[in-house]
Amino acid sequence: MDKIVKKIRVRGTGTYDPETQKFGFEPFNEAPSTQTNVKTCSGGGKRWTTTGSDPSKMISLKSKESSPDQYADFVRQFDALTKDLKPEKPVALPDSLRVVKENGLECWLDEEKNEMTFTGTVDLSRHSRDWQAEVLRQVQLVVRRLPASERFNKVINNFKNIGGLKK
Repeated sequence: MDKIVKKIRVRGTGTYDPETQKFGFEPFNEAPSTQTNVKTCSGGGKRWTTTGSDPSKMISLKSKESSPDQYADFVRQFDALTKDLKPEKPVALPDSLRVVKENGLECWLDEEKNEMTFTGTVDLSRHSRDWQAEVLRQVQLVVRRLPASERFNKVINNFKNIGGLKK
């Protein structure tokens, strides 16, 4: 019976002795794994935790060079590998909820949660002395712009019709 011998890679240390011109190799194939909690997804993506004194979470994404949409491949793999790591609040609010965006001010309205979020950006190099006036201008802009938003008016009217929030 013929045995099929298959080549395998083995970890180890190779040494060369110039006096005897001999090469030696000491295998150490049974080293402990440096990866734990390994998760893979279709497409070749992989997530794992490193071992050692300061463990880290690692992700590798893979896309064929011939893929028509490499970005989509990466996003699909990233989403699959991080679905259990999603933050409680989104990292960025979606554009579909935005009701104001002008002059460094953005305002979002989430009808399902009955929440309004707004952010303002003040260029301190331009407004170093009057940064308070700039913040006040942005707050006034929110107050002026929101009544023009149909979605905002709908949410406010719903509260008026049901008697406001229950505490």
